[in-house]
Amino acid sequence: MSTNIKDHTAVGAVKNNLEPLVSDDYFYSAFEAAYDDQIEVVSLHLDDLLPDESGAVVLFAGEGNQVHLEAGELLISSGVASSHVTASGVDVTGLNVYNFASGLTLYSEGEVTIQTGM
Repeated sequence: MSTNIKDHTAVGAVKNNLEPLVSDDYFYSAFEAAYDDQIEVVSLHLDDLLPDESGAVVLFAGEGNQVHLEAGELLISSGVASSHVTASGVDVTGLNVYNFASGLTLYSEGEVTIQTGM
């Protein structure tokens, strides 16, 4: 009998392909399926954003970066901000604006893909 056995199959068993898993395999989501080929995607959760005194968050993600926001609440409206300066002093005129049911208002220089749990 040879001591150098390289075949790990057994009678009646199926041989599994034991390739190492990529870290993304453990945390795969529908968002990753949609943007899997894109490199420059910023993914945030609504609860991670800290609004100012008026409930506003201004997001500057950089030109050309796509932003994906996971939100556990309803998006009420979206559009382009008219002439407005936030309580923290940022002029958001002309930025994309997203209003959520909690009262949080998100301003962004680029479009934001929002995935809600509702």
